[in-house]
Amino acid sequence: MQQLITQAILDKAFSFQQYLDLTKSIVESSTPQGMYANEPTLRYTQSNLNRMNKVLAETVISQRLYNQLSELKEEWVWLVLSEPWCGDASWGTPALYLFASSSDKIDFRIVLRDEHLDIMKAYQTEGTDSIPKLVCLRKSDLSEVGTWGPRPALLHEMVVRWKHEPGIDYRESVRQLHTWYEQDMSRSIDQELSILVKEWKEKK
Repeated sequence: MQQLITQAILDKAFSFQQYLDLTKSIVESSTPQGMYANEPTLRYTQSNLNRMNKVLAETVISQRLYNQLSELKEEWVWLVLSEPWCGDASWGTPALYLFASSSDKIDFRIVLRDEHLDIMKAYQTEGTDSIPKLVCLRKSDLSEVGTWGPRPALLHEMVVRWKHEPGIDYRESVRQLHTWYEQDMSRSIDQELSILVKEWKEKK
């Protein structure tokens, strides 16, 4: 079976700073391209940039997760499928980066979902191309250790319910989603990763 995530893909992937810079260049461009030429999409991406900066400024890693990550023995790659236009990614991707920064054993990389649909197809959530999606790989051979995403389980249940409930206004559901993230400020991602990292460290 051909390996889907290769070293060549990782070599061309974004660092978090490069991804942040890309988002800034999109919102600051005098001639936005592609989907960003749409004014509402561009405004939403500006809001996403503000959200990312908020996460970077206000997220605090728990002592439990910090200890788990800082004590890693094996080298991992955390590859995240993300996009500047995605609301969930504006909260999840910077949080994942901050957590990964706790360990010198984790190489944090980002690829754009829309440029890697073959990878996205392999990591769909309930048949959807939902992001952000974290794929944890062993750096030695790029074998998969585990995944997380696209959002905390409790919020995901709420999003699924909103989609199936008649009369739920889309804009109101988006407002509630961002309110939830702002109040939670990465704590749920922290808790879920703490459980997962423990499992991943025990995998042979």
